[in-house]
This record gives sequence, structure tokens and C-alpha cells, in this order.
Amino acid sequence: MVRDGNDAAGVQAVPALLAAAFMQLLDVGIVNVAVPTIQASLGASFAGLESIIAGYQVAFAVTLLPAARLGDRFGRRRLFLVGVAAFAAFSALSGAAHTTGMLVVARILSGVAAGTMFPQVISIIQAGFESGARRRLFAFYGTTVGVATVAGPLVGGLLIRADLAHLSWRLIFYVNVPIGIYALIAGAMSLPESKGDENGLDLGGAALAAAGTAMLVMGLLLGHQLGWPTWLKAELGLSPVVLAAFWLLESRRSRRDRPSLVSKAVLSSEGFALGSALFLIVFLGVAPFFFALSIFLQEGDSFSPLMAGVASAPFALGTAVASLATARLRVRSPKLMIAGLALLALSMALLIVELGRVSGHMGLIALVWPLSLAGIGLGLFIGPASAATLEKVPPAGAGSASGVITTLQQVGGALGVALISLVFFSFFAVNGGSAARAELPKVTAQLRTLAIPKGFVSEGESAFVTCIVDRAAQKDVSRLPESCLIIGGAIEQAPIPSALKTKLINLLLADGNSAVSRDFVLSLRETLGYEIAVFAGAILLLALAPSARRRPAKLQLPDEAKPGP
Repeated sequence: MVRDGNDAAGVQAVPALLAAAFMQLLDVGIVNVAVPTIQASLGASFAGLESIIAGYQVAFAVTLLPAARLGDRFGRRRLFLVGVAAFAAFSALSGAAHTTGMLVVARILSGVAAGTMFPQVISIIQAGFESGARRRLFAFYGTTVGVATVAGPLVGGLLIRADLAHLSWRLIFYVNVPIGIYALIAGAMSLPESKGDENGLDLGGAALAAAGTAMLVMGLLLGHQLGWPTWLKAELGLSPVVLAAFWLLESRRSRRDRPSLVSKAVLSSEGFALGSALFLIVFLGVAPFFFALSIFLQEGDSFSPLMAGVASAPFALGTAVASLATARLRVRSPKLMIAGLALLALSMALLIVELGRVSGHMGLIALVWPLSLAGIGLGLFIGPASAATLEKVPPAGAGSASGVITTLQQVGGALGVALISLVFFSFFAVNGGSAARAELPKVTAQLRTLAIPKGFVSEGESAFVTCIVDRAAQKDVSRLPESCLIIGGAIEQAPIPSALKTKLINLLLADGNSAVSRDFVLSLRETLGYEIAVFAGAILLLALAPSARRRPAKLQLPDEAKPGP
């Protein structure tokens, strides 16, 4: 075990661990940006695109917990290196794909590889480093999480625009290869082997965990895109039953001291249950926030994917600075976590205020302070939360604990995206009418300026509102519904000069886009109330937890009383 980070081998191992974590986290965001380019290049169908994205995420989620326990038994270093090598290889296969089917298979295999690699990072930090070093490493880990999460869209946009060697979207996969090779070589040279509980394998628990997680995550990821078909609702409804069966099986095996996927030592560790619940709740807010913000910027405010990535840069910077600062702050973990969660909630409130000032398009400057505060909030939370959650977990249970935490983060993110999609698009449909009516004075003035007959003015007003309401209610808001197309046909048949017809259509299209942008602003403002509620709920849970109120020292960072480095 590395003592306070002074062991040279331990220090050399840190970049390999963080590079692998960064590579996986970057990959998730980077692919989303490239979807339109991939569709155009491969001629992928909508279902094919969904499979490319969801296939990876589902494979990743279902592999985490079994892979974490396999690391305990067969060696965390071994599983880490296998996962890194496989991820780099399957990334290269993804980049070389020439059909949609080949890319889907490569992405599913990449998800399995990532799920094998990723939980070993937390396991090795927890089992291989002692208190002071572990605290600092979790701070670096928090920096990596925050920066990689929001860097994906920016890096993806830059790579696609660069189009080096005319590789286009293939670069977003090939970029993982050199990172993976570095992590593989550095890890092989510096990582010591460590194992945990080596008692048998819980194949039944692994099967139930994989099935329940896959049903839940797939249902949440694909529900909105597929329009919630009956079979998907049934699958989603059965997922809690399968997960409950998993929990009952694990409890029974633990009582009988038989091998289990989630070890008894982990479940009984003080602070682990609270920390796991906090991770689940917080990721109900963090992941869906960027989902909603991306929709708003790209669909409602006409940002390019690259500019949307640039807009997220203050968040990454705030996370990096705050995460690094937590390694030196002599403040108890609960206070740091509450401060971080409070800043996340405050940043959402500030963004609501900024959106209230928007009359047209929202500029990048207006996003700087809210996103910077949000990044600082996450940075203050994630490192201390990781350290506090795992503080009492014995080294033998490190793999099981890391698998649980990472799985809960994935499930929380998927559930949060599903919930915020429901909230956001519900508000969008409701606000369509008010957004359209707010644009009516401008529409009416333009119609009158063009000397349109009075009878056509009233008909045009009514048709305009109907068009915007229908557009807001449909699944793809970028498409024009039938009611909007009818307006164009009516103008073409109207007894007015041809030049006037063209000008009138262009004006109405511009007014329609303004109404839709207004709808996006109204809907995002109201949706951010969900975010505030999530972070407030996490604060309440942490403040009211018995371990936080009666024995605050149990949740504090290791060696907090020691002088800082």
C-alpha cells in the first residue's frame, strides 16, 4: 500500500489510472456530437443511431458490477490492463467501421471493455493508497470526471472540424488509441497487483444484476426516442422486480457467508449507504442538466456542436479548480459536500435569472458565471464524497464498492435524462401557445407593413399560432408539421404578387424560429426547477443523515487534521 503518495511506483501509477478514466468519460460525450456526421457517412437509420449510443451505455452499465468483483478475485491490475487494451482495440475497430452494424457491434464491445476497466480505477485508489494520498487522488479523480464530462462535445467538434486525413468522425474513436496505449504501458510498468475477496463467483447474482440494469438503463435511454412503446414500458416495469430479486439473492448469500456480487463488508461499512444514495441523487441532476442545456443551445439557440462545447468550458474549469482545492482544504467532508451542492443549486437559480433576461439569442457570456459556479459545486462534492463513501470500506471490498458506486452513477444519469426529457418536452409543448402569442404583435405588424389584405391577416395570425403549437407538440421540433406547410401552400395560392409571397414566407419562417427560441427559453427556465429540487434533496439527505448529525467525524476526509502539504 502506498503511504501518502511518497512511493515512486505509486506516484507513477496515478497518470495511468486517470488517463484511463478520462478516456472513458471523454468517449461518452464525444460520440454524441458526431451523430449527424456518422448518419450522413454511413447512411444510418434512426434506430441504428440509437443502437450506436445506447448499445455502448447499456453494455458499460451491465459490466461494471461483475467486472469490479472479478477484479477483486483475479487482480485489479490485471482487469484494468485487459480493459484498457480492449477499449483501445475496439475504439480502433469503431473508427474503421464501414457499416452501421459493424459500428454498433464495436461500440457494444467498447462498452464491455470500458465497464471492465473503469471500476478498477476506484478500486486501486481505495485499496492501494493510504489516507492522505487517497484524499488527494480522489481530488484528482474529481477533476478528471468534471473536465472529461464537458470536454467531450468540445473535443468532438474540434476533431470533426479538423477532418485530419479526411477521417471525419472516425477521429473521435481513433483518439482513444494513443491514450489507451499510454495508459496500458504506464499501468503495466507502475501498477502493483492487488486482490480482494477471492471466494468464488456469484454467477446468479451477476446474471440478475446485468439483466435488471440492462432493462432499466435501456428503457430509460430509449423511451423518449421510441415514443414509449408497450414492450418498452413492460420491460421498464419489470426491471425493479429483477433488481429486487437480485437484492434478495445477495442478502441471502451474505447471511449464509456465501460469495456474493456485493460483499457483506461493503454493505455494512459505515457511510457507504449514505454516500451511494448521494451519488445516485446528484447524478440525477448533473447528467441531465447538460442534456437539457445541449438541446437548448443547439436546437433553440442555433449553437453549433463546437460552440456548445465551448459554452461548457467554464464548468470544466470550475470543476478542476475546486477539485484540486479540496485536497488542501481542512474542512470536514459533509461541509464541503453541502457547500458544493448548495453552489450547484445556486448556479441553476442564477441561470434561471439569466434566461429571464434573454430577449433573443443567449450569448456565451451569460453562461460563464452560472456554469463556473456549477463546476465549482461539483468539484467540491465529488472528491470528498468519494473519499467519505469509501473511507470505511476494507481494501478487500474495494472492487465491490466501486462497482456499486459507478453503477449507481450510470443509473442515476440515465434516470435523470429520462425524467428531464419528460419535464422539458412537457413544458415545451405547454409553452408553445404562449410563445407563439408573444410573437403575434410582430407578425401582425409585418403583415400590415406588407399591405396584406385584412382578411388574410387574421387568418395568418391563427395559422401561425397553430403552426407553433403543433411544432412544439411533436417529437422532432426541427421539422415543420403539416399545419406549418399548409401556411406556405396558402401563401402560394393567395392573390398577391410573387415577390411578396417569397418575402412573406421568409418573414413567417423567421418569426416561427423566434417563437420556438422563446419556447426553449421558457421551458428551460421551468425545467431548471427540477435541477434545484434534486440538489436540494441531496443537501437535505446529507444534513439529516444520523451519521452526519451524531458522528460527523465518521464522514470526514482522512487525515484532515494533518498539516497540508
